Amino acid sequence: MNNIRKGLLALSTATLLCLPAIGQGERIEHNFYIGLGYATEFADEEAPIAFHVGYGLNYYLTRHWSVMPGIGYRAKFEVGDVTGKEGAYDCSYIDIPVLIQYHLSNPRKSGLVVECGPVFSFIASNNQYYNDANPYHPLNDKDIYRSFDFGLQPGIYYQLGKHWRLGLQGHVGLLNLEKDYPGVSGSFHFHDLTATLNFHF
Repeated sequence: MNNIRKGLLALSTATLLCLPAIGQGERIEHNFYIGLGYATEFADEEAPIAFHVGYGLNYYLTRHWSVMPGIGYRAKFEVGDVTGKEGAYDCSYIDIPVLIQYHLSNPRKSGLVVECGPVFSFIASNNQYYNDANPYHPLNDKDIYRSFDFGLQPGIYYQLGKHWRLGLQGHVGLLNLEKDYPGVSGSFHFHDLTATLNFHF
């Protein structure tokens, strides 16, 4: 709960950056997006699914440049694997991205849109180690992932008419998310790539 509060506080701060846009409705754009793809594997995971959903408040600085703070939910999960441990390494994060976008054509018309910016992430659901062969293993029931992540969110889209964009959105995790425990020396960075649909108005 504290992580969610921190995330909401960060979003509020980011949104304040867009206050000059109040009263200039033609410069504001509301964005809703959803994406599905693949994420990097942890331990013996097999091709975990990546899922993104979120909202961004886009403020146009010029005809081609805009800044978009937002809030999102990002997860990785397994549908199934041959080891019988599907879901053992699932996790999800609340994301606070602050993105810079460049619109190659006039906004709200056809053309490419590229974006990138920092993402501050707070864990929403963790997972715990469990060694069924040794119920007394010292790692059993300990959290796998750290509660905070920092990364970059690149994306490229094609504008489809006035309200839709279709493209690719990624997450590049810059921090090692595997928690430190005695005997644990691994490293895991959360990277993913999703096909993303964006609706904006």
